[in-house]
Amino acid sequence: RPLARFSRRARRASLRRVLRLSTPTMDDADDQEDPEAALGSRKRALTILLRTLATPEEGNDGGSAPSNSNFARRLKRKQFAQVPRIVSIERVARREAKAGATMEDMDSRLPPGLETPKYEVLARRGNGYEVRRYDGYSLCTVSMNAARPSDSTRTDAKISNPQLAGASSFGALAGYLFGKNDKSLSMKMTTPVVTTGQEDARQMSFVMPSEYWQEDSLNSAPKPFDASGVVLERDAGGDRAVLMFGGFAGKREVEKLKSDLLERLENDREWECQQGIPVALLQYNDPFTPPWKRRNEVSVPVVRKAASSFSSN
Repeated sequence: RPLARFSRRARRASLRRVLRLSTPTMDDADDQEDPEAALGSRKRALTILLRTLATPEEGNDGGSAPSNSNFARRLKRKQFAQVPRIVSIERVARREAKAGATMEDMDSRLPPGLETPKYEVLARRGNGYEVRRYDGYSLCTVSMNAARPSDSTRTDAKISNPQLAGASSFGALAGYLFGKNDKSLSMKMTTPVVTTGQEDARQMSFVMPSEYWQEDSLNSAPKPFDASGVVLERDAGGDRAVLMFGGFAGKREVEKLKSDLLERLENDREWECQQGIPVALLQYNDPFTPPWKRRNEVSVPVVRKAASSFSSN
């Protein structure tokens, strides 16, 4: 769009397109009909855009991709070409969305300075699909459908609207980590946010700081308030198949990718999923990270196929 360099109208059009690209998808019928949800979605898109525009140089602040990422290199070339910044952002965002992210790009999208569970890659199949072996770690977890008190000294928010379950659960977990516990101890934020289960059985979890990852270390962790609904648990780690993806983790997209992951495992010669364990959604970035810089994953525990099955494929 060469006129964008000189035309105010073209720049405004580019601004509107970037806002559309930055707006989370409301793929539930209830969300689409809820004015509050629609307004919140638009506010989030505007915040994302303003934060992106305010970044002085891609790769030099906490929410940006490192300067050696494909996104940063492409955006830098556009800036040197004297293209308006909003147009540069739009072009690169569209290209990233169309081409998909490389493994290098996905690695660059991990928020710097935040602890995340440790793992080694056992097998990499391409297109964001790999098998990992995780070390043990600990989680604080809350039900996404259980009502919680509104007493701000105990937890953050109660569920008064099922559409706000995710925000309310996030608030309860953040409240626990940031000092609403029996020791009034503020702990470090971590990544990712983990969501598991379906319908009434949905749960959200934060990873605990690494000092609580050892088997007996949860005994010394601050205790959640009883009424908060937050519980502490340890994940022993193990082998998991993972499918990475960018953008917003909308419900329809996540369900499609969960099915894609299970289908890939059906065709995997070496690995198969453990029966009866739901696929988890992992989201690594804060809510105001642009979709073209986001890293998400769907993940499920796996075991090696029997040797006879492996040799026959």
